[in-house]
Amino acid sequence: MKLTTLDTIVRRGLLEAGLPIHYYFEYLIHGATCLRELSFDTLKIVNTVQLPVNDYGAVDLPEDFVDDVSVGFFGGGTLQKLPHQEFISPLRLHNPSTGQFTHPSLPADYGDGNGVNNVNSGADLYLGGLGIFWFWNVSDFGEPTGRFFGATGGTGIGYKIIKERRQIQMSYGYERKSIVLQYISDGQSIDNATQIDSQAIQCIRAWQEWKKSPNANNDYSAEAISFYNRKKNLRARLSGLTLVDVKNTLRNGYTAAVKN
Repeated sequence: MKLTTLDTIVRRGLLEAGLPIHYYFEYLIHGATCLRELSFDTLKIVNTVQLPVNDYGAVDLPEDFVDDVSVGFFGGGTLQKLPHQEFISPLRLHNPSTGQFTHPSLPADYGDGNGVNNVNSGADLYLGGLGIFWFWNVSDFGEPTGRFFGATGGTGIGYKIIKERRQIQMSYGYERKSIVLQYISDGQSIDNATQIDSQAIQCIRAWQEWKKSPNANNDYSAEAISFYNRKKNLRARLSGLTLVDVKNTLRNGYTAAVKN
């Protein structure tokens, strides 16, 4: 991938428009605004960071966080990604004895065996305790004969993005460890040295000319239409879909079946 900088795009725009360097800051602002907008759905500037997990299983989100791509951890020499878990409570429970926050899956204890929600364990509400085991039929030789009903797949570990807290809440077991977060940046931390895909040059240039024109607030002007056309071209250029991929997808849709 060939990269360029916002500074190069701004200077190129001034030369093409025949404007002096005095317009540099105006074109820089327009270019930065365009890059921020493109980062939401087209360029999608993806950052990867390793973040610590605090005492109650929460992770503070980066300042430029827009949306998550994945959350994972290093295990077995590979990055293992975790699923979203909507059952995780967005509330932070406060332990009245210690004055500290506690993990939402572990109710704070008053010292009498009951938590702040008057339950001993979250599992008691559903399973009546942890002393339940699955049983299945076996033969006289100890071989399973099937009839193993009710078991489910998947995993109970994972995470939940809680934007009102600006945190990620992990499931129980990740306290005082670390996770790897891949997220889409809002582009707010960009400057004139920000690295940009060179395929986006003409799209950013079209935005600069649109916002510099008298029709800056008209989404149906010729300048605006030119920008949206350049944006379509950019999205087509960034798409990795090829004819071979399309054929392979269609072929995977055909399966062998029993014929009457």
